[in-house]
Amino acid sequence: MAKLRIGPLPDDRPVKRTITFTAALDALIRDYAAAIAAQDGLSEAPTIEKLVPIIVERFIATDRAFRAPMHRALPAVPHKPPPHSKQSPSSWERQGDQPTIAGSE
Repeated sequence: MAKLRIGPLPDDRPVKRTITFTAALDALIRDYAAAIAAQDGLSEAPTIEKLVPIIVERFIATDRAFRAPMHRALPAVPHKPPPHSKQSPSSWERQGDQPTIAGSE
């Protein structure tokens, strides 16, 4: 059979995570959900379980530093940077600079 143009399909199985919010953050997310319901004329606010993944996905998609050339094509399996590419916090202070990811300079 000839090779198809579409490669392997991405793994789109949901992954369940358990996270903990502070009471203040929980209140903000609930307020945000209520604002979405009011804006869109919904009878009830979206659930936090539905809303949080959308917020995280949108945040990551619009983070310019993360979308830099190093991150344009994200690997299917996260890689671990080599141990020598990590700077210690004390070296950040000496340089007076924020820490950077190797290759993003």
